[in-house]
Amino acid sequence: MTSEIVQHILETPIGTIQLLAQFEKLISVSLPGENGELTDNKDFQIVTRDHSVFKEIVDYIDRYFSGEHVSWEGKYIPDGSDFFRRAWQEAVKIPFGETISYGELARRSGSPRAARAAGSAMARNHLPILIPCHRVIAGDGGIGGFGNSPGVKRELLRHEGVDI
Repeated sequence: MTSEIVQHILETPIGTIQLLAQFEKLISVSLPGENGELTDNKDFQIVTRDHSVFKEIVDYIDRYFSGEHVSWEGKYIPDGSDFFRRAWQEAVKIPFGETISYGELARRSGSPRAARAAGSAMARNHLPILIPCHRVIAGDGGIGGFGNSPGVKRELLRHEGVDI
């Protein structure tokens, strides 16, 4: 038996973003240069159609790219380890146009020696922009990691007025 994954394609100033939802829940935001989290296979069938879960997400992303300082704080945080969830919740609190280091994120998440774990949490964030992992950078001020798209991380930071 296959499960249905609903997708929504959103054109943005940085390129095409793919949103995926299942069972009334957003499961993935894929930025340009990334492959979607799931592909059609015997377990999943991806369909494109309007879905109520996308309305709030599309509105949020549109407002973000129009320059509004929006925050996902208090909204849905994905499942993960206790530390990952704390790191994602702290990342959401980083204001538009500001950055912090992985070490600072670890400290704010209650584990000051867990900078690498904070980096892992950001790498496993399936909801970029909503959970702004692009605002977390290396302790030396370098860009740090960002999946297969460090250029997209730079574009998002530039959009927010941060030049790295």
